[in-house]
Amino acid sequence: CVVATTTLVSAFLGDLPVDVSPVPMISDTFVRAPASYVARAGVAAVACLLLVTTLLVRSFLKAFACEDGSRKDAAFWRRVTECHSCVGAAAALALLVVAAVNDRENLPAHFAAASVFFIGTWLWHLCVFVQLCAHRSVTDAKSLQWKCVCVVISGVSLAAFFAMCGVSLARFYEPIALCEWLAAVSIGGFTWSLGAELDGNAAGSAFAESILAAPPIPGRGMSLGSVWRGRAPDEGELLDVLVASASDE
Repeated sequence: CVVATTTLVSAFLGDLPVDVSPVPMISDTFVRAPASYVARAGVAAVACLLLVTTLLVRSFLKAFACEDGSRKDAAFWRRVTECHSCVGAAAALALLVVAAVNDRENLPAHFAAASVFFIGTWLWHLCVFVQLCAHRSVTDAKSLQWKCVCVVISGVSLAAFFAMCGVSLARFYEPIALCEWLAAVSIGGFTWSLGAELDGNAAGSAFAESILAAPPIPGRGMSLGSVWRGRAPDEGELLDVLVASASDE
């Protein structure tokens, strides 16, 4: 929505490089005011939401997508979750830099931050997808298919984007811009689809019921897990819960 708004505003004011290509680079849609004001606030807000999403997905995966196998497997998946969550968080922070510095103010800084955002987010999505494939009880085939399509499209688009940027941005401006838009849309589609897992709508009923019936896990203090609904609630039953560990003190 933010990029669509900046594109419409820039097009209305004639600030898009239509003489170069009918398809602009995303960064070229928020170079001048007032589109730049919208982008600084809007993209920064998106970056903050992405950071929160990364932390929520981390908690969800640690609570529900690490414990299916042996203790050794669980430890491995917990380490994987921590690693790809750090990558996702770094990508979200890089997006803050993209919002703060446009390509006319400091092109190297803007391009470097955008590269970290795109590559980091794709790596995070890829790892989340692989982890969900290894723990299918917390998701379903339709959700995995959607995520697979998004990961493939964004991966191919980014590969083509950086390959053509390495040759000549001016020569391949239009296909580079198309690749950037495809990558952005597919990244947004994957992130949006994570709501299916966080809501519990993608999990099988047997898994949801096992979560509801499971006793509290002893631990130290409380740790945020996932906003979980699972199966449809019975009368007087509250299913929207935060998965928390009980204090052992």
